[in-house]
Amino acid sequence: MKNKLIQDERAVAQNRKIGSETCNLLLGGLIISVLIKTYVFNVPFTQYATELLCLLGASIYIVISNIIAGNNVYETKGKGKKSVVLTSLVVGLVICVSAGITNYARYGDKYTDGKFFLITLAILFVSGTVITFLIYSPIYKLNQKRQKKIAEELDKEENDVK
Repeated sequence: MKNKLIQDERAVAQNRKIGSETCNLLLGGLIISVLIKTYVFNVPFTQYATELLCLLGASIYIVISNIIAGNNVYETKGKGKKSVVLTSLVVGLVICVSAGITNYARYGDKYTDGKFFLITLAILFVSGTVITFLIYSPIYKLNQKRQKKIAEELDKEENDVK
């Protein structure tokens, strides 16, 4: 008979919490590093491509793992689709502002008329919002579908027990 090590639930929960916080800190550090290299140091893409790839890979892994586990990726009670639209608008605005500031800092002397700069900002906002919506919408639908499937399986198991 093998001796199984009995672990305290509190210790396991604490270890998981520490691991989760470490992951969040590393992802935050990657985001800050990419932003600083991009906007402050103005380095070429090849200088931060690895960090960006790690950030995107980790983010995709987290989203897919949560969907498979049936966890709600969008923890919004009753706001679902509104949350996707709102997130898309906010991300579009952030993209517009950050890229607009960078664009103006680099090419401000070429904007003799403010009209072209405003058109550039409008294009950045619309494209950022649409791309974000096209990414978040399928994630939301997959998440809802998976949660519904898990709920049906649990209901079926509950009915079988009775």
